[in-house]
Amino acid sequence: MIGGEVPPWVVSALLLAGITAPGAAAPLVRVVNATGSIRARVVASPDLRVSRSSPERDTRASDVTVTRDAGTVVVACRPEDGARVDLALELPYGLALEARTGAGDIILSGMLRAELHTDQGGIEISAPWAATRLDLVSSQEPGMVRLPTGVKFLLKSSKEGWILQDRLPKRRVAFGRITVQAAAPRKLDLIDSAIPEDSPVKMHWQAPALLDAMLSPGPPPAAGPAAQETADAVLGEIPLFRSDVRLVNLAVAVFDDQGRPVTDLRAEDFEIRENRVLQQVTFASAEETPFNLALLLDLSGSTRRDRDAMRTAAERLLALARPQDRVAAYALAEDRFVILQRLTSDQQKVRAALARLAGASGGSPVYDTIVLAYAEELRKRAGERNALVVLTDGVDNQIQGEATPSEVSYRKLLRGAAMMETLIYPILLDPFTRVPPPAWARLAHQRMAELAAASGGRVFRAQSVQDLDPVYPQLAEELRSVYMVGYYPQDQQFDGRWRAVEVRVKRPGVRVRTRAGYLARPY
Repeated sequence: MIGGEVPPWVVSALLLAGITAPGAAAPLVRVVNATGSIRARVVASPDLRVSRSSPERDTRASDVTVTRDAGTVVVACRPEDGARVDLALELPYGLALEARTGAGDIILSGMLRAELHTDQGGIEISAPWAATRLDLVSSQEPGMVRLPTGVKFLLKSSKEGWILQDRLPKRRVAFGRITVQAAAPRKLDLIDSAIPEDSPVKMHWQAPALLDAMLSPGPPPAAGPAAQETADAVLGEIPLFRSDVRLVNLAVAVFDDQGRPVTDLRAEDFEIRENRVLQQVTFASAEETPFNLALLLDLSGSTRRDRDAMRTAAERLLALARPQDRVAAYALAEDRFVILQRLTSDQQKVRAALARLAGASGGSPVYDTIVLAYAEELRKRAGERNALVVLTDGVDNQIQGEATPSEVSYRKLLRGAAMMETLIYPILLDPFTRVPPPAWARLAHQRMAELAAASGGRVFRAQSVQDLDPVYPQLAEELRSVYMVGYYPQDQQFDGRWRAVEVRVKRPGVRVRTRAGYLARPY
């Protein structure tokens, strides 16, 4: 790539600070172009890249300088001969942008926080306007104005000039704000886009649409290659005709009457009935099958006093993973769902992400965040050994009626938990010393227990994160007890209806936990 390029290690360090502390000021990239345009695009990369081009002559090394100072990277384009030189930037998620031009255009694309200044240049912004606030002030009305269909803005004129602002509700959780100061811009073009799939920050209000998709009879997302590898590994030499028959996988926790995991079972030890009809169990695998373990940390205001201890607890939970397991770390922070680290078998990456946890706060849309945590990666890994461990006090703002309640209803989430191919393990922090505890606290914990049971998981309790020592070995035993059990239903007419499933083990003194059934989605 031609032109100045910021060393990746510098930008990565800045990026991490911005992503893990959503409420803090984002690291800044300041771009000044005296003669040409600025084009910036947000990308899923840790590296900030800057390139230059000119329609008038070959570019020179002296056209652009790149400097850095603390949390700011400065990109300045000032050609000595006054030639037009255009800049193009690839911005990692989490960086804020300040851009200034004279007559050059400013063109932005993606989810970002930005402050724009131009005299006569055009302005083009493609962003998810449902999650982006806008505050634009221009001395004169732009020569051409195009606004996206279906998105409402407030347009007014005052002594300050021509003003355009978003009309999002005041309490709407958004990613950031774009502010624009202009003199006589030649055009203004706003384009609406969806929140990108690869964004490390999602809005809690995206959860209802995702939950509706889970509960619909349509086909689920296609499983990734890892799911196919897992199925092939456990099926061994069993012939599989995927075009003609459908396989159902269940995660089943198996214990003896002392609560100890039972790890020596084979397929013939299980009995499965679907809608009361006995099925032929095809395979059963336990400890040799990798786990996808997602950690969801509630960093809302109610858990803020335990932030350091929560980081330690997350690291202890990470230590439960085996080398073959994949681990992800997510957080509820500043009312948003934040991806600290996507699923990876490199535990050092997860450990590094946890080490960067900052003092985030905010509301508690816990139910929305559980949906988002499942939908982010685990939903696409149907048929694998999946677990979602939620470190929380369980208090959603729906219960207390405070700011930022979840937008999914609890009853609908409970239905969804029964259909998620993931065991949910809430680790409930119970700091309430009143006896009996307040009614809202009892309700919060009761709901977490119901969600866990619906998924086939269970609840673990502690007075605080400092009191979790007994929980770690219990959860380790729980994970050891989980089998993936598969069968081909006798009824291969998948019509979108719910099918009840009962699982038992043909051995005395053994009990099982699993979800109560599945939605028979058509292809």
